[in-house]
Amino acid sequence: MAGDAALQRRTGVWWDLNTCPVPDGFDPRRVRGCIESAVHKQMGHRSKVVIYAMGNLEYISSDLLEEIAYSGIVLVHAPCGGNDFRKLLGEWSQLNPSSPAYTVMLISCNYTMVDPYLFRPTRFTAFCVYPKDSRPVTLDQQPVAQKVFVGEFVWETLLNDNITCEMMTVDEDEPLCICDICDDTFEICAEFITHLKSEEHIKELSDIVPRDSWYGKPMHFCHVCNYPGYDEYNMLLHNQSEDHHRKKNLAEKMAQEEDCESRKRNPQVDLFYERNKKQSL
Repeated sequence: MAGDAALQRRTGVWWDLNTCPVPDGFDPRRVRGCIESAVHKQMGHRSKVVIYAMGNLEYISSDLLEEIAYSGIVLVHAPCGGNDFRKLLGEWSQLNPSSPAYTVMLISCNYTMVDPYLFRPTRFTAFCVYPKDSRPVTLDQQPVAQKVFVGEFVWETLLNDNITCEMMTVDEDEPLCICDICDDTFEICAEFITHLKSEEHIKELSDIVPRDSWYGKPMHFCHVCNYPGYDEYNMLLHNQSEDHHRKKNLAEKMAQEEDCESRKRNPQVDLFYERNKKQSL
């Protein structure tokens, strides 16, 4: 049957949760169906669509991750941007190297991922999706980008135009959650989320982050949280997280309390501080 043959063709979708989040007010459980519908419209037939929601998942709410995972989308903690995507794309191309009929869709505006040169070794039919007003500059690399990406879409428009679609059956053979840093898979989302906050995970991350060539220390490091970042972008995500702000506020409060206790124990220090304060006014 022609329909059965079409369903044997696998379409891979990589959805960057950091740069293309679920829009406010949109039900995350409907994202999978919207993406599948958009793919089928472009291909002209139904096919097996596997969606990977990837990026630095450490700072995305647990409730959102669970809703995405249990809709049939595979979660992949892959914070290394283009380096991770290059590896994932290579693994995908090896699933069936004899078939050139694969279709891939990248949903991201991260220029290290939306890199036409990452796709050149493949024979994929590729589509790119990005947020409104955030078209990646790498798509202007003519004529390379034109030869790689056969279509472009705006993320919010893709969702709204396909909101009435139905989802295909969930493929239970796919692992539910993957930590690309630790090379671990999890079938229970709660265990995956707990893993991302574990000391073992942070240790594995610390082993791969770029380090200073002189002292061997991580080039990007939060001393408040004792957290190593892979790059500036991941440190920005960390510094904007609720967990970082909570620990920072707690550290500042403890420092103020210690300062007050120090002044009580050493009145001379307090008088010196007040005299300098008046002189500076």
